[in-house]
Amino acid sequence: MPDHININHPDNRAKYRYEMLEIVQLRARVQTLENFLLNAESDLEAIFTRIERGDEVELHMQSGAVFVVTGKKRK
Repeated sequence: MPDHININHPDNRAKYRYEMLEIVQLRARVQTLENFLLNAESDLEAIFTRIERGDEVELHMQSGAVFVVTGKKRK
């Protein structure tokens, strides 16, 4: 059976738990945003690489429309 002398009011622990939960949620949100940013950066790099090589790039829109971008230089 536990037997200790220093006992804190339960409200103190609830506040601490709430703060820790908030920190965990913020970390998860930041990680999700960092992953999204890395994926977007990778997509942009692929688009520019293909265009620079003169290859076509297909951009698929949410509406289902597909736009083809070519790497032809202007005259």
